[in-house]
Amino acid sequence: MEENTRPATDQEREVLGYLNELRLSGITNMFGAAPFIEADFGLTLQESRRLLKLWMENFNEEGNYENLLKS
Repeated sequence: MEENTRPATDQEREVLGYLNELRLSGITNMFGAAPFIEADFGLTLQESRRLLKLWMENFNEEGNYENLLKS
């Protein structure tokens, strides 16, 4: 693991993988994805936005979110 990364939590891995699938579906512009996270995971809008930002900072097409950049 690189010095500027940290292990992802189970929830982060699940939501970030979900966001990859949402992106591929074309259902929404990803800047508007927070309400989808909120509805599908039962999270607050604030937490959903945090996870969306985390996904944007760590996006990769392979969906490998074991380690994330430290923010």
